[in-house]
Amino acid sequence: MLTPMTNNAQSSSFVQSALSLVKKHWFPLAVAIIAIAFISLNRIEAEVNFLFFRVTVALWLALSVAAVLGLLVGLFLRRK
Repeated sequence: MLTPMTNNAQSSSFVQSALSLVKKHWFPLAVAIIAIAFISLNRIEAEVNFLFFRVTVALWLALSVAAVLGLLVGLFLRRK
């Protein structure tokens, strides 16, 4: 018969899996934390030029869009 895990065992299991994830993917996590800090500190208005148009936008927004696009490109290239 299966016995349900106690709250303590569930939290211990969660901590173990979280530590395993951090140990396995420490570099991408560090880069993500640094990127989030960099983006959040750049809150000024900036002029963004792309091909034939120019727009003034908050720099944090432009950096966020660039980061998400870079993440998507990286995910698509890795799938080969």
